[in-house]
Amino acid sequence: MARLPQGILGGVLGKVGNVVGSSWKGVPILKSRPLSVANPRTTKQVAQRTKMTNIVAFAQPLLSAIIKPLNDRFAQQASGYNDFVSRNIHLFGGTTPTPAEDLKISVGKMAAVTPTNAQVNDGSVDVSIDFPTTLPDAFASATDLVYAVVYNATQKTFGVSGGVSTRNDGIVDVVLSAPAETGDGLLAWIAFRREDGTIVSNTGYVNFIVD
Repeated sequence: MARLPQGILGGVLGKVGNVVGSSWKGVPILKSRPLSVANPRTTKQVAQRTKMTNIVAFAQPLLSAIIKPLNDRFAQQASGYNDFVSRNIHLFGGTTPTPAEDLKISVGKMAAVTPTNAQVNDGSVDVSIDFPTTLPDAFASATDLVYAVVYNATQKTFGVSGGVSTRNDGIVDVVLSAPAETGDGLLAWIAFRREDGTIVSNTGYVNFIVD
């Protein structure tokens, strides 16, 4: 409770909300106390923090080779990274995006292309992803650059390829950070970017098990 020893226009002694009245060398002064910052841990808040932790860990290996070239140019009032996080965070209740086919490494005018096949041999780090070379729409070109992400959901390891292959190649090779093993479940996403960077595609997806 605050006191006004000199009336309503005089000094204040005590606390009113986050304002504290006191005296310094006979001069009445007011100080603002910092607001109390709580750390709420409701079920929803904990779940959202978990999702953020998971998507940040997932996005980090993709940042320079995938996220920036496919998203930075088209981000509205944010970075490409922020766009990637905002549109995908709801998928990250766990460390693997679920459902994986809903993950969007790219969103654009070009139609998505679904890979026709993906494979890697036991003990190998070399993944090959095949896709049709037929142009899916008027925005697509044979010289479009291919961007691919492969995630070993069993081992929690990645491989990326950014702008090395073209649509006309019909295949993109990705090197994993650790050898795949028989029974591993792999998830793969691909997208395309026009050579001059002005148009990108939506995201295609395929999953497979290592034989």
